[in-house]
Amino acid sequence: MARVRFSDVVKRVNVFVDREQTDLLYYVGGEHIDSDTFMVRKKGLIKGATIGYKFHFGFQPGHILFMSRNPHLRKCSMVDFAGVCSDSTYVVETRDENVLLQKYLLIEMQSDRFWKWAEENKSGSVNYLINYCTLDSYEFDLPPIEEQRALAEKLWAANDLKEKYQNLLVATDEMLKAKFREMFGEIHLNDKQWPVYKFNDVADSRLGKMLDAKKQTGKCAFPYLANVNVQWFRFDLADLKQMDFDDADQQEFALRDGDVLVCEGGVVGRSCIWHNQIEKCFFQKALHRVRCNQEFVIPEFLVWWFYWNSENHVFDILGKKTTIAHLPGEKLKALDVALPPTDLQREFVSVANAAEESKAELKKSIASIDAVMRGLING
Repeated sequence: MARVRFSDVVKRVNVFVDREQTDLLYYVGGEHIDSDTFMVRKKGLIKGATIGYKFHFGFQPGHILFMSRNPHLRKCSMVDFAGVCSDSTYVVETRDENVLLQKYLLIEMQSDRFWKWAEENKSGSVNYLINYCTLDSYEFDLPPIEEQRALAEKLWAANDLKEKYQNLLVATDEMLKAKFREMFGEIHLNDKQWPVYKFNDVADSRLGKMLDAKKQTGKCAFPYLANVNVQWFRFDLADLKQMDFDDADQQEFALRDGDVLVCEGGVVGRSCIWHNQIEKCFFQKALHRVRCNQEFVIPEFLVWWFYWNSENHVFDILGKKTTIAHLPGEKLKALDVALPPTDLQREFVSVANAAEESKAELKKSIASIDAVMRGLING
């Protein structure tokens, strides 16, 4: 197995493209490249875009795009379409397919050893990056071409299966949206197709508040949920912060099973149901805690109601502060909400729960494929 220098077997593709005159349709920015993925599956349309003058490097199907900024994000993927990218994204290809397969080059650039090297050799103090001259100095072991081909075939077959599962996840979500639309129509605020209520009449809501940091002693510290911890249909509990909650605060801000947490700002309406995922947890500012009157609305349906209205941008114009949408407590309480009968709500929730079980199995399969792929890449 030969030891090679990056610059000896890889070249940077420097093709200038005038984005104002080109026939190319697409551009790729850093936001379009997902971490640790083989293929770029997102892109933007050049026409009408506000991309800057630095988007002038052309790429073709089969090229590898390496995002030089913030190497800890591990953004390096192959494209199967033509387009342009900025000067912070390096377009690279093998110098000779008989020596280094393009697909094997991507495998090497997806390895932990490559990203560890990139972290150790990054430049800058705030906006970290890998200079191309630095990238040229990277060295790696290059196996014979047949070994490269065998490994690439295994990994691309695994990646194809992974993408099929990911597409099934998307299709399941689209199916649920179609089912919701089929059962309830374009349900929205004060939709006259269904009985309309004031939100305050069908649910008890309480907006969190910022507690006084000066009172923090650490003696009564408990975990609490903030806006960032609430995602659609799930909680991100990986990095919960703690704060003092005295007896009065514990009474006011305690969570209990079945509470719906709704984001007041950011992605307005983003919500999830609390099921005592951790013991003795509280909530703070920028979140509404909602307790449903299940004679009118069940918690699982309410989350879907918020999701549907958020997807249709209903909340974007409510309670705006400067350019950021918010849903203050008094606005939420006063909302007109159209609600179908609870038997229909439960029927839909039953379908949604079955779909979530299917998605959970798909996610397990994807995680297993990821583990196999990482093992092959880093083996």
